[in-house]
Formats: sequence, structure tokens, C-alpha cells
Amino acid sequence: MDTILSKYAIVIQKIYWFAYLQVLWVLFSLLGLVVLGVFPATHALITVLKEKDLSAVEAFRIFRNAFTHAFLKLSGAGIVFSLMYILISMNLLIFQSLYMKALVLGMLGLVFLSMIHFFQYFESGESMLYQVKRSFAFVWVLPKNNVGYVMVFMAFVLAIAFIPGITFFFGISVAMFFVVKIGNSAESQRFNTFLNERSNV
Repeated sequence: MDTILSKYAIVIQKIYWFAYLQVLWVLFSLLGLVVLGVFPATHALITVLKEKDLSAVEAFRIFRNAFTHAFLKLSGAGIVFSLMYILISMNLLIFQSLYMKALVLGMLGLVFLSMIHFFQYFESGESMLYQVKRSFAFVWVLPKNNVGYVMVFMAFVLAIAFIPGITFFFGISVAMFFVVKIGNSAESQRFNTFLNERSNV
């Protein structure tokens, strides 16, 4: 009986934790007027998820600091990625060939995956241009991670379609939790270290 109660308590605690992080993400995104706030808020969310055994107060402080310290740089990155999405998406209206449309969708997928890698390995001390280029490099050399990210994204889309109410309260925080788990692979860390060493030579 005690074992069942302890497991129940752990589940309830996890539900509260993800809901709390989701609320922080929404509030800080709104604080940045959504367009400018989503990227810094997502970075802050991932920063908190990389930490362990945080209290609600500690999580809020880390979230706030990560959001404010990198707000300008990440807002700029958000604009860059948004422009890439818009410019590439316009080709769907221009090209009539199914082959070309499929090619454009593939390019959009490439940008999406690079954006996930950008969030995963963002460093405030590095230039934005370097980190955008590095994120595209990660797409090509970490195919296993890409598969994991696509699966998380597909699960997120299905959740929106079938359980939108629950997804509203937990979707982003849970999805980013799995993104962080996938990105913490030893292979990813080794390649990231290699790139940083090359950039410092």
C-alpha cells in the first residue's frame, strides 16, 4: 500500500511540475509579446529541464535569468528562423509540381530540426550566426537525434488533435523534456565539444 501511495505521489508531483513549467513558458512568451518571447522562453524552459531536483522557486529564478540574459540574442534568432520558414513556405504557392512541393517540405523539416538543435545547444557567449550554422551541422551528423525529435513532434501533433485540453497544460513542457533527454546523448555531447574546440582554434 505504501508503495502504491508513493508512486501515486510521484506521478502527481510530475504532473504539477510539467504544468508549472508550462505556465512559466506561456507567461514569459506573452511577456515578450509572443513573437519575440517564444524563443527566449523555450530556451529558458530547456535550461530548467536540464537541471535536477529543483524547487518551484529555484526553477522560476533559473527560468527568469535564462530568459532575460539571452532575450535579445534569442529574439533575433527567432526572427531569423521565422524568416526562413516564411521564405521557404512561399515556394509552396509558387511551385505546382508535387516533386518540388515535397522538396520544399523537406527543406522546412531541415529548418525545424536545426531549430531544435539550436535550442538544445544554445550558448549565450557564442555569436548567433555561428550557432545557427552549427545547428544545421548537427542535423547532418546526428540522424538518431533527428528521428527522436521527429517522433516527439509527431506525438505532440497527435496530442493536439486528440487531447487538446491536456496538451494546452502540458504539451510544450513534456515535449521539451523528451527533447532534452534525446539531446543529452554521449554522441551529441562529443560532437558539440569537437565543434567548440574547432571554433576556438
